Amino acid sequence: MKYNILAIDDEPHMLVLLERIIKEKTHYTLMTTNNSLEVPKLLEENNFDLIIADLKMPGMDGMDILRKVKEQKREEEVIIITAFGSLETAVEALSLGVFDYITKPFKKEQIIFTVDRAIKWQEMKRIARSASEIFELEPYKKAAEAFEKAYILRLYNKYKGDINVLSDKTGISKDRIQNIVGLK
Repeated sequence: MKYNILAIDDEPHMLVLLERIIKEKTHYTLMTTNNSLEVPKLLEENNFDLIIADLKMPGMDGMDILRKVKEQKREEEVIIITAFGSLETAVEALSLGVFDYITKPFKKEQIIFTVDRAIKWQEMKRIARSASEIFELEPYKKAAEAFEKAYILRLYNKYKGDINVLSDKTGISKDRIQNIVGLK
């Protein structure tokens, strides 16, 4: 699955650093802007899995962006990065629901670890939502069919479309798998 990240920082060199770290060390897609006033439009036009925002910026600061994401009940997680970290801002960010709060200078390993953790959390939330939707289906036959489809599609992706491996691991016929993934 493709994961999308938005990074906002008024310092272009910080965006270049984040872009280099994320592109070299992950397979995530990164969009950047050094103009925080573009964020509402970017959020309107795109779905992101993660937002990395500098705390102190002209226009909208990182806390404003965090508030906007939470007020709109958006799915993105938010990581705040700052060179001006304080206990008060960290506590405020945590109370608003920030995923993590990182002070500059940071090590690239710290950013990668935190980004990976946020993306894994997003994936777990997607799985939980999907399972919850299946549990709400009635009658049972409809729920069982939805579960089977979700199960096969998840493993199909896990085994990179190798139907033979998928069939061997699950005991489900190749024809059934092909029907469910839309190959027949």
